[in-house]
Amino acid sequence: MSHSLTILAAAGGTGGDLFPAVAVIEELQALVPSLHVLWVGNPHRIEAKIIPQLGYDFYPISVTGYKGLRSLDSYMLPFRIVGSLLECRRLMREHNVAGVLCGGTYISYPAGMAAHQLKIPMMLLEPNVVPGKTNRLLAQKADAIILAFEETRRHFSEDYHKRMYPFGNPVRHTMNISLPQQSAARRALGLDESIPTVFVFGGSLGARSLNQAMLRFMDETLPSRVQVIWQTGRNFTPPSIVPPYIHLYEFIEDMATMYAAADLVVSRAGGGTVSELMNVGKPSVLVPLPTAANNEQWHNARVLEEHGAALMVEDSYIREKFTEILFSLLHDTERLGAMSRAAHAMAKPDASQKAAQQFLSLVQ
Repeated sequence: MSHSLTILAAAGGTGGDLFPAVAVIEELQALVPSLHVLWVGNPHRIEAKIIPQLGYDFYPISVTGYKGLRSLDSYMLPFRIVGSLLECRRLMREHNVAGVLCGGTYISYPAGMAAHQLKIPMMLLEPNVVPGKTNRLLAQKADAIILAFEETRRHFSEDYHKRMYPFGNPVRHTMNISLPQQSAARRALGLDESIPTVFVFGGSLGARSLNQAMLRFMDETLPSRVQVIWQTGRNFTPPSIVPPYIHLYEFIEDMATMYAAADLVVSRAGGGTVSELMNVGKPSVLVPLPTAANNEQWHNARVLEEHGAALMVEDSYIREKFTEILFSLLHDTERLGAMSRAAHAMAKPDASQKAAQQFLSLVQ
């Protein structure tokens, strides 16, 4: 397909919903070099910064998420939805948009409805086991729905199943990580090559329960039994003095080296994180975020646990059980190996390519 193609993408709010859409767009660009992308999103969220940096045309829309009955924004929401829908319709008409890609959050709703009204093909991305409210609303109108997990089918009517494709969660080439050798990774990080290593992270802002668990872990653990890579996040101030076996990072860009160095990963269970863990084949302890809107992290973690790729621990228990769980797993190399193989078996590293091909089949 060589002729010019203009599409509209609606995704953002969080990186977990933004970057799968970016991954599909990047694959589409490889297939259609003349691709023109219009991107709509919230001017105050991550997409407003990232999308222009990636070279796409960004158009702010006023729709927001529902913030509860006590919020004035909630009473303005119907007006914001209508205004955003009209803006999306205008963009689609003016630019002769051939197809619409929706990432699944509230940002997608006006774009998806505009596509339906204008009879423009629309594809949804669902990165979690349990679909979000927006994708539930748009599913009936979508021409294709890309699922990260086969198990998501059971949350939709069978009438939609023929339009569902469990390709996996699209991951950018930069995150389709090829890991270095473990010994080389540990040397690069200044770690002891012979000591079991755990990688604990909670995202760019950190995870309070994981950080609290690490504080208790330092009080309970003797030196030389384990070493920990601890990504604290920007919202946490660690102690001024930490044991030498704890290696602190506020933020990490080189995830490949961290994954390679680790025997075990402890993290949240967002769609992007669990996709990475499957792609790199790392055993994990997953601690779902209890305040996630649809409890989607719990369901993501549960699926990995059911497949034998992870152990799920509730947020309220991780501080108390952290030390016991870590040493139990680190001393069971046979179980760690089985978890690694199970994670690899779940991996779908070609999801972005398949999703891009599916999108092109809708707009050709």
